[in-house]
Amino acid sequence: MDTLSLPRPGCCKWAEGDAGSYTFPCSNRVEPGVSYCDDHRSIVYIPPEERRRSRSGGMNTSFKRIAA
Repeated sequence: MDTLSLPRPGCCKWAEGDAGSYTFPCSNRVEPGVSYCDDHRSIVYIPPEERRRSRSGGMNTSFKRIAA
């Protein structure tokens, strides 16, 4: 059985890999209480305004976002 890999304390929790075998390649430091560095937060976080626009736009313009 593979050993469990966890992000280092105080580092970005951006995960890559398949179910059950994740790696945490980003070693950027984060503020206490924050899960992701600025670069990865911009990928994961969808502002409420953007969610509302995509729902009311008529056409389904859903974006696939990666969540960890």
